[in-house]
Amino acid sequence: MENKSDYPDYVARFYDLIYSQLRTIDRDYFLGKILETRGPVLEIGVGTGRLFLEALNRGADIDGIDNSASMLAKLKEKLDQRHHNRIVLQDARAMNLPRKYDLIVAPFRVFSHLIDMQDQIQVLNNVYDHLNRNGRFIFDLYVPDLNILLHGIKEKVDFEGEYQPGKKLRRVVSAKPDLIKQVSLVTMTFTWEEDDHVRTEAWQTPMRFYFRYELEHLVHRSKLTLKHIYGDYQENELHSHSKDFVVVCDRKD
Repeated sequence: MENKSDYPDYVARFYDLIYSQLRTIDRDYFLGKILETRGPVLEIGVGTGRLFLEALNRGADIDGIDNSASMLAKLKEKLDQRHHNRIVLQDARAMNLPRKYDLIVAPFRVFSHLIDMQDQIQVLNNVYDHLNRNGRFIFDLYVPDLNILLHGIKEKVDFEGEYQPGKKLRRVVSAKPDLIKQVSLVTMTFTWEEDDHVRTEAWQTPMRFYFRYELEHLVHRSKLTLKHIYGDYQENELHSHSKDFVVVCDRKD
C-alpha cells in the first residue's frame, strides 16, 4: 500500500470556491440517495463537506472519512462542534469504524486515487464489512476519453476569479497519460494574489482511469455484488457518449 500525501494547504483552501462552480453534476444524485436512506450513511472522501454538510443539515445520519488532514480541517471550520465526531481522518484502504451503514458513497472519483488493484479490492471489501445486510455502495468514475488518453491535456485555465474582493485566483490544469499503468498524471497550478505578492504553486497527482468491464471484474473479485453500472446521474444506460460511470453495488449475504 502506497502512502498518499496530504492535499497541500492551498488546494484545500480554494477547493470550495473552485468546485462550487466546476462540480455540480453529481450533487442532486448523491444527496437524493443519502436523504432517501433511513439508516446511517458514510461518505468516503468527504473532503471539505461539499455534499456532507447539506446532507447533515437536511437531517441525514451521516459520517465521513478522508485521508487528508488539510481537507478535514476546512470541514471542521464549517461544522458545528457537536458534529466533529462524525468525521474521521482515515484511509479507506485501512477503514475501521465502529458503525455499520445502510449506504456508503464515494463521490467525485474517489476510486481514481486508488492506483493498485490490491488497494481497489481492499477498499471494496472494507466497504462490504462496513455495510449492514442489504446495504448499498455507490461510487462514480469518469469514462475515459480516448483522445485525452492518446494526447493528454495541454495546459488550460479551468478557473479564474476572485477568492476575496480584489484578490484574484487562477488555476491551470494539464494531464499526461501513461497507457500501460492506466494513469493520468494531473498537474494543477494555482496562482493567486496575497500580501501584495503573486504566489504560484503546482501540485501533481496520479489519477487512475478504468474501463467498463474492468470495473465489472473488479467488483466480482470483491465480496460485494454488482447491481448495475449506469452511464450518468439520471441512471440511464451506458452508451457511446456517456461521460460518467455510476457504479451501484450491494451487500448480499
